[in-house]
Amino acid sequence: MSGWSEDRARDAAQFLQAIAHPTRLLLLLLLTERQLPASKLARAVGVSQPAAFRHLRRLAEVGILSVSSKTTSMTFAIASPETMRVLLEMKAALSAQL
Repeated sequence: MSGWSEDRARDAAQFLQAIAHPTRLLLLLLLTERQLPASKLARAVGVSQPAAFRHLRRLAEVGILSVSSKTTSMTFAIASPETMRVLLEMKAALSAQL
């Protein structure tokens, strides 16, 4: 077999399911450039703040994003260098294919 355990395959599937939504993918692509507050992310992708927050929360729940809270706003960032690398490689591969 490939050396992957069932747990690792489950984690990978969870990651792929979380990013498999057009709005979430757009949010992630923006976050590969820099961390941003939820309000700016919502405006940038053209959705309401509650809708953006639901998508961002889903990505944070599976460990793709980290969240830092300031008094009235939440700033989101890619959670790890490994996740950033995967997203940048995916972005490059998809840009070449589409």
